[in-house]
Amino acid sequence: MERPTTEWAGATTQTSRPTIAEATTDPSEDVREWELDANGRHVWEAGYMVGYRTAEPQLVAEVERLKQLLEQAESDADRYYAEMCRRPAPAEPARQSFSELSRIRGEHDRADRHDKRMAEMFPQYAGTRA
Repeated sequence: MERPTTEWAGATTQTSRPTIAEATTDPSEDVREWELDANGRHVWEAGYMVGYRTAEPQLVAEVERLKQLLEQAESDADRYYAEMCRRPAPAEPARQSFSELSRIRGEHDRADRHDKRMAEMFPQYAGTRA
């Protein structure tokens, strides 16, 4: 396979670095372990274990870092929850019923119709402020 060439300072040189596609291709992408014979499976597992042992210190360090981040996030969540529960809910403004607002606007007949309809629909709340 021919490598790409690079022009620098007027000289054409062949690069020795592999292309990005070559560098990021995982050679085991096309390997299906169950399709390998016993010898191929042994080589594949040995390669996997060598790769794992090589990467183990970085993996352990990453796991520890993530554990610390998780502990910090859980601590923050507990703090935020405790703060939220500590504060009283804001007082709701006094709301006027539809009937009261209609009476303020001078629509007394509309307010009377509304009160009558609400008493028919919800007799258990008749006479209370909605």
